[in-house]
Amino acid sequence: MFFHKTEMEKADRLGETLVGGATETASVIIERLTSFGEGVSFRDSSMAPQFVIEVIVFYMHLVDRLAFAHFGAVKRGTFSDRFIVAVVKEFLREMSRDLSADSLGNSLRDTYNRRQIQYAKYKTLIPQKDGPLKDTLYWEFSKVLFGFLDDANPATLTFLNLLVVDMTRMMLDDALRVEEVLRS
Repeated sequence: MFFHKTEMEKADRLGETLVGGATETASVIIERLTSFGEGVSFRDSSMAPQFVIEVIVFYMHLVDRLAFAHFGAVKRGTFSDRFIVAVVKEFLREMSRDLSADSLGNSLRDTYNRRQIQYAKYKTLIPQKDGPLKDTLYWEFSKVLFGFLDDANPATLTFLNLLVVDMTRMMLDDALRVEEVLRS
């Protein structure tokens, strides 16, 4: 079955690069939020690893949506199974120096399973021009990240959403080249 190998190779490639890119993206988001307004920080310093996990899981969800569009349901299943394994493996390789590998792996898997269900509800990624942010995927993800912050300012949430849109476009299109990898 040649097609399985092709989807598996694509899954490995994207899984291996996604973690580093998502980790960098999470760092840039925090850096920019820190310099925004009065300076934003985590409600609790122990939340930083979960913040990174949320960014990784969000990108995994977006890659999964693109894989479904490119491969259809059956091939996407093969791709997704391998992609999850590749991401977890790379995540543990990069992150487990500081924290328990079991705890991190479980947290990533649990978060992925919860967010796949949650994010599947949102068919619209970003609002149409002058459309409402409510019930769009990027807005809902921004609210998840905002929950980790010691900030209640709606302007911070809006700024965070703008960061998410910009960083995600750069990550998926420029850094990972997801569409290009999936088409290859």
